[in-house]
Order: sequence, then structure tokens, then C-alpha cells
Amino acid sequence: MQKKILTAAVAAAFLAPAAVMAQSTVVLYGLVDVDYQNVSKYTAPGTSAGSKSGMGNSGSRSSRLGARATEDLGGGLSARAVIEFTITGDTGAATDTARQTFVSLDSKSWGEASFGRQYTHSFGNVNMVEGVSGTNPFTSYYGMEDQVTRSSNYFKYSSPKIGGGFTFGVGYAPGEALTAATKSSGNFLDYHVRWEQGPFGIGLAQARQKTKAAAGGGTFSLSATTGLVTASAVTAATDYTEKDTSLGAYYKFSMLRIYGVTTASKQSGTGAAENRRLNGVKVEFPIGKGFIAVSLGKSKNKLVADADSTLFGIGYFHDLTARTQFYAAYGRVKNEAAGSMGLGGAFVNSATGGTTSGGGGFVAAGADPRGFQVGMGHSF
Repeated sequence: MQKKILTAAVAAAFLAPAAVMAQSTVVLYGLVDVDYQNVSKYTAPGTSAGSKSGMGNSGSRSSRLGARATEDLGGGLSARAVIEFTITGDTGAATDTARQTFVSLDSKSWGEASFGRQYTHSFGNVNMVEGVSGTNPFTSYYGMEDQVTRSSNYFKYSSPKIGGGFTFGVGYAPGEALTAATKSSGNFLDYHVRWEQGPFGIGLAQARQKTKAAAGGGTFSLSATTGLVTASAVTAATDYTEKDTSLGAYYKFSMLRIYGVTTASKQSGTGAAENRRLNGVKVEFPIGKGFIAVSLGKSKNKLVADADSTLFGIGYFHDLTARTQFYAAYGRVKNEAAGSMGLGGAFVNSATGGTTSGGGGFVAAGADPRGFQVGMGHSF
């Protein structure tokens, strides 16, 4: 009898930690997306160079590798930690670029509070109206929107669904400037309100970010490209605020899905150089296990003459399974003399090399880039 009691006690001692650990889960996840791209006409009009082809990374969806840990704290409360890195599917090159790294507390009744590097509310609003085809392919006008995708040092609150479809959220990131002359530089604040129910959804988001330089120039400011607070070459003694606003909506019919967005990015104060507006619309037609996406976007900077850009894109996306997708897309951008918007995919897109991501950079003013891509992505 005593042996049975001792055996049971020892077993309980070993099983108790396992019972506690059973409430925690760690999930390894990722996505590899590789495509073939041919792009042309991205150099200045009249030049001989301007066509490249080869393998690209993240043609439809962004390649990544991450780990997600979740622990049930009881009473409807859970803790979460996420570590996520960029990976390059075409070359296999290692990268330490952090897409997301944050911790959070999530309550079923009160919502989620998260801390670290993570997606902004303003990006979430834009992503909602990019459709199922997403923000990466040549059919995307995301790169024309000038929104901060992720922010470091970011505190974010996201509400649960209220009334069946209403959600809201607010986020803040201090710029952590090092001197009194650049105090508040890099500060980032955004919010969103959204209603989604049934086939209809509409959302509004606004972000404000500060750039401030000392008399000698240079400051610590928030990069719209990377979301990182970095030392950047800012004109001496500048002090301006950028406000980014996006309003988007979608409606899903039985045979098609319609998405629309209008955004405005306006700088105020000394050094202001942007007053940009984008209007975009995308239509998706489901066909069997896939769908066709057709998009049109128009961008205008009111502070720069002849800087309008227009995007047209069309693509087919085939979901072989829930995790494996094949796709083919074509896109072209028409730039005015001072416009320099590029295609939405990530690819070496200049005569001197360099990667353009999200439709910006490395496109000569007045060029009219166009390109075709075909690829495959698999998530796990």
C-alpha cells in the first residue's frame, strides 16, 4: 500500500509541471514566396538601359520565419510573445531584419495590449482594403500610400469586437531622441476605427509622426520605409509633422469583391515637402480555387508639379491548397515628369542595383515602369 502511495506521489510530481506547461503553446510558422520577374522602363525616358529579369523574393506575400508563444493565464486572459524575421526565398541569404518582436496581454473582454515592434493600426486599415491578393504583387497600390507598416518601441491597444462588428485601437511610439534640440523627433501616434459585418467593411485610420532637426542638421526620426527610429539626413533646423489618413471600404458580392481606398499624406511646418493623395480601387473575381484581381491607383503630390502617378495591375492567384499558392501578375505605372513611383513587388529594379520594395525608390523621375511576375508561395 505504501509503495502504491509513493509511486503515485512520484508520478504526480513529474506530471504536475507537464500539466502547467500544457497551458502554454509555442508555434513555429513561416512563409516562403519566390517568383520570376521581368521589369522594364524604370530608367529615365530615352535611355537604353532599363530591363531586368530574374528571380525575386516575396512576389505575392512576404517571406518570413517566426515563432509565437501563447500561455493561458486563466479568467479569459492570455499572454503572447512573437518573434518574426524576414527571410529571402530566392537567395537563401540570412537576414536579421525583425518584422515583429513583441509581447502582449489579451483579454477576451477588454482587448489586447501589446508592446514592441509590430504592425501599426494605420497599416491594418490599408491592408484591409488591399483584398485577398495582398500588398506585395504588381497588382498592389500599397507602395503609393506612404503608410508606416511597422513601428518599433510601439505600444498598441486593440479592442475586441463590440456590437458584432465594431473595433477600434490606438498606438504610440516615442522617438527616443537623444538631445533637447531634437526632442519629440520620431514620435509616432496612430488610431483606427472599423466596422466589419457580413459582406461589408469600412475603416478609418490616422497617423502622426514628428521630424525635428537641430541647427546642424540630422536627427533621429521614424522611417516610413522601415518603421525604425534612425539617424537620417534631415535639412538643418527643420521641424515638421506628417499626418497620414486613410479611409477604406469593401463589399463582397457572391461573384466578386470590391475594395476601395483614399489616403492623404500631408506634412506641415518648416521642411514640408509632401501633400500626397491616393485613390485606389481593386476588384477580385473568384474562379474555382483561384481569383483574378484588377486594380487601379492614382497618386498626386500637390507640393510637387507634374508628379502624378497612375498604376494599373492585373493578376491571377490560384490556391492549390490552403497553404500553397501559384500566381501570375502584370503591372505598369505611368509617371509624370517628376513622378517616380515603381511597381509593388520586391525586386532589383535599377541599373545600379538595389532593391525596391512597395513601389518606391530606384525609379527615375518620369519613367514608366512595367513588369510581369509568376511565382509560388507556401506557408507552414
